[in-house]
Amino acid sequence: MEELPEETQRLILRHIPCSVDHGRMSLVCRAWRNMIRRQRNQLVGQLLPQRRLLPWLLLRAPFPVGSTRVACVLSGCRVHHFLNITPLEARCFGSHDGAWLLLDTRELRPHKALNIRTGNVCDLPRKLRRRTDPYVHRMVIHVAALSSSPEHTNYVGAAIVTSWRNPAPSVVAALPPRHRCVALWRKNWRWVFDFVPPGDGDVALDVEDVLYLYSGAFAFVTQGEHLRLCKPFRLQENMLTTKWETLRFRPRGRLHDQYVRARYLVVSREELLMVVRFTPHPNQPTSKFKVFRGIERNIADADANFPVDLYPFEWSELDTLGDQMLFVGHGCSRSYKADEYLQGGIYFLDDGKFYDDAVIFGNGNVNHYPCSDNGMWSEGGHVQRCFPRPDPLDQSAPVWLLP
Repeated sequence: MEELPEETQRLILRHIPCSVDHGRMSLVCRAWRNMIRRQRNQLVGQLLPQRRLLPWLLLRAPFPVGSTRVACVLSGCRVHHFLNITPLEARCFGSHDGAWLLLDTRELRPHKALNIRTGNVCDLPRKLRRRTDPYVHRMVIHVAALSSSPEHTNYVGAAIVTSWRNPAPSVVAALPPRHRCVALWRKNWRWVFDFVPPGDGDVALDVEDVLYLYSGAFAFVTQGEHLRLCKPFRLQENMLTTKWETLRFRPRGRLHDQYVRARYLVVSREELLMVVRFTPHPNQPTSKFKVFRGIERNIADADANFPVDLYPFEWSELDTLGDQMLFVGHGCSRSYKADEYLQGGIYFLDDGKFYDDAVIFGNGNVNHYPCSDNGMWSEGGHVQRCFPRPDPLDQSAPVWLLP
């Protein structure tokens, strides 16, 4: 290996961008190991800039003795088998930068934030309080996003939850009504709080995805494709208050032969985008994506049904993603720059059961999480099933493990 020209050695490493594959290469023989070490020492930050890490697709094992797998885009969507610290029965409801997973352990103890790299664990609230009544409510978190690491003292969390109040022990009652809402919390809080101002029951404002923006606000996209912005303000004694704003968008045209499966928010090149995922019919595999940016409407744009003063924004479809790679998932969508070895497009996972009550609450005989609708959509309209097809799971949908 030492006899190879320096440029040839660098070219070899450029074509093996995955750090795990580098480690495996170093096990081949001493010559490979010495070459990798020498090139790293010579080129760090200079001729061979460090490639930005990409999310891994976390694939849970369908049986207790199996280890959790991750599929790596940098490794050609091949699988790495070495994660075994994820609680087997836990349901993942989100992830955060730095290899954090947000977990419902299905026990009465608090939810958990687990760091896959370090093994550190932080407690998250499991119950909810509302401003409209004095009771403590049970809840299920569908998806959550954090402002910073759960180990940081001043982090704020925001979640889309379903809550319900248990009847008194002496009362025989039917199943309590469930309520979908948005809740926030700070570190060491026992409960999350429903901070959303009372609304008018408009279903179009029911939220579907959440993303933390570096401006300091949480953004929510609704079923009507409006935006709700929540700016949290930290107060003394670990308290919190919020300021809400609703941005209403004129409804866009519909695709008659396509069904909207999901909507995601992602920041790409400092711009907030909405990604819409389609299937030909409900419960069928993903067929296409469309990506939109929000723009202000022209005041001269006359529309009697949706006047500009009530719907001042509209979604404008992007012609191209350019050199961007989008990884979409509820609460954890991210954007990265493609290069000569990585194709631009939209990487997606099978999170279609995040809001399915029959799955979350175990109503009826259902196949919980199929975990099969994972892949990459390219701008030519082609869907590649590039990830290994996992077995269906009872515990959790797939999730992105963020670097």
